[in-house]
Amino acid sequence: MNLNLEAELRKKGKRSDLNELRKAGFIPGIIYGEGKEGILISLPKISFLKVYRKTIGEMAFFDISVDNKKIKTVIREKQIHPVSREIQHIDFLELHKGKEITLEVPIKIIGDAPGTHEGGLLEVLVRKIEISCLPKEVPDEIEVDVSNLEIGDVIHFSQIKSEDMRTKLSGDTTIVAVRAPRKIEEAEEIEEEAIEAEEAAEEKTEETTD
Repeated sequence: MNLNLEAELRKKGKRSDLNELRKAGFIPGIIYGEGKEGILISLPKISFLKVYRKTIGEMAFFDISVDNKKIKTVIREKQIHPVSREIQHIDFLELHKGKEITLEVPIKIIGDAPGTHEGGLLEVLVRKIEISCLPKEVPDEIEVDVSNLEIGDVIHFSQIKSEDMRTKLSGDTTIVAVRAPRKIEEAEEIEEEAIEAEEAAEEKTEETTD
């Protein structure tokens, strides 16, 4: 997804200046570029959020117009207020043609797992995967099809990893699983404990006999 943003240059100031900027309806930010000083910017909060909401759950690129230039970027980090949950500051990373970037791509679950109709619980254990690739190769999302999952089935990263996907994530990492209902799990745990107790008793009896 490619979106346009309008921004204004801002001067480096004190923390109080940033607070005043937020009160005036702006979100402070910075655009980082390799080998050069970051560009300090401010984004109109209302117009930014209108655009940003379109990106929820998807990978997005932002063409930022500032100081008569257009800079292609991705969001590298957001600072969120712990109470209000409002965005306090945004770090953007400038993209360069032909140069790899490392970023997180969201997981998208598709399909309907049959195991959930039998009481199983679908658990998504990984929601984003960090990959390295050229900007033009960045997928909007990584699809994981769960339409064949029964109770007890899992999907590992090795099952969805493409050949051109460079990442440090282990192939054994479980991405999604269909867990057994809690009552069944508890019954199995009780049964296992009973078997272990029975085996222990048998071993004790054998030792006594010897």
